[in-house]
Amino acid sequence: MNTRQIDEMLGTPARLAIVATLAQVDSLSFTQLGQEAGLADGNLHVQTRKLMAAGYIVGVQGRKGNRKVTCFSLTTLGREMLRKLVNQLAEAAGMQAMGHLGLAERSRPRSPRSKDDSQVW
Repeated sequence: MNTRQIDEMLGTPARLAIVATLAQVDSLSFTQLGQEAGLADGNLHVQTRKLMAAGYIVGVQGRKGNRKVTCFSLTTLGREMLRKLVNQLAEAAGMQAMGHLGLAERSRPRSPRSKDDSQVW
């Protein structure tokens, strides 16, 4: 895999966090998305605008009581680009992508000296 093949829209940690968070749910409000992705409001605002302009997410404004609320969802394009990135990374790491976003590690032989690989330093 050539690093130039990595989607630049998902190449930043903040945008990747947004897309990966939205891949797990139907939609999240701006506040919920910021909390789940671990982003400050200003950064979240900038990055969601970029992702919306690229067609990776959509934002729908509504009302909750007297307040405006924007809820974000992942688009088909956004889900496909995330899936493509995961597959590229899995291939680069010598793994096979499985399921909708899960990864399964190839089985590797255990160390003959240890019964538990977690004990090997």
